[in-house]
Amino acid sequence: MEDTHALIAYLNALLDGKKPPLPAGCADDPDFLLLISKLLRIQAFVHEAQKTANGDICDLDELIALKKQLKESEEHHRLLIENASDIISTVNLDGEFTYISPSVERMTGYTVDEVTHHFLEINYFLPETLKVMERTMALVRQTIARGQRFDSVRFEQMQYTKNGQAFWTDTVLTGVYDDQDQLKGLLGVSRDITEQVRLREEIIRLSQTDKLTQLYNRSRIEDLLEDEYKRANRTDSTFAVIFLDVDHFKWVNDRFGHQAGDLILNELSTVLLDNIRQTDRVGRWGGEEFVFILPDTDATGALLFGEKIRLKIARHPFTNPTHITASLGVAVYQGRGTLIDLLARADDAMYAAKKAGRNQVQLG
Repeated sequence: MEDTHALIAYLNALLDGKKPPLPAGCADDPDFLLLISKLLRIQAFVHEAQKTANGDICDLDELIALKKQLKESEEHHRLLIENASDIISTVNLDGEFTYISPSVERMTGYTVDEVTHHFLEINYFLPETLKVMERTMALVRQTIARGQRFDSVRFEQMQYTKNGQAFWTDTVLTGVYDDQDQLKGLLGVSRDITEQVRLREEIIRLSQTDKLTQLYNRSRIEDLLEDEYKRANRTDSTFAVIFLDVDHFKWVNDRFGHQAGDLILNELSTVLLDNIRQTDRVGRWGGEEFVFILPDTDATGALLFGEKIRLKIARHPFTNPTHITASLGVAVYQGRGTLIDLLARADDAMYAAKKAGRNQVQLG
């Protein structure tokens, strides 16, 4: 069963003597149905025991049989928990582990004892996760102080195994209550979602990446331009935008074919990536046009950078036996005008470079 929240809610309702509908997907799960049948038998045992305590008549043989069933059920539940792939744990109201299932060693490499008693020393949780745990416990205490019932909290976290390998878990913490309906701790269920996170990040990467060059695509570059424009206004800083267009690229495609043109664009993207700072961004604007975003860069720095890129391209030995050059237009944002104005200035400067003879850098 995938929905941990639904499972916990169902079991709590069942133990409260209610008859809730089966959660979705459970009707065909034999292990789950077996668990429910055992719980119902436990309830029957508790009911009979209460009758005995109240002086009601109870068949001794039946009570002995129920006790046997209870023992078998407890053993079955223990086996289920100890062999579950998820990490199942209980935490007291001080945030200390009171139980953790053996699956923790299979998932993390740490022993039950290491995690239960030394999780701070072994850095079992990253600082960010510890903050989440602290906020969760604070929320629990606030909920109790207000006389309200704590339900559950869910979060994703990155952790490291004992050998240093990163992995992701999805964790649900649910309140555990005693017979007087007083919160006594939390039940945690942590599931390995490393593959799901990887796929999710890959989908995001693909949505932001130009398929041919593997640079940022236009949509992503537009988002980054917006972010940089806002940052510059917020911090009263400057940034530069450079438009680059490959010279005579139509002739290259006509002379050598589009496959050769694609190969040149691929090689060009490598040249561009190899010559930017860690804080700079570069993406494909469309066709043979590319855009650079240079944070904290004035006109002098942007022109020097543009000239460096121009020379790197002109001197690069492209696989196809032809000489490639580029024209670049520079525009600098200094706290005035819109982002559209800035891009227009860079674009105009690039076309001015082409009009002036190509293979040069112009400031707009």
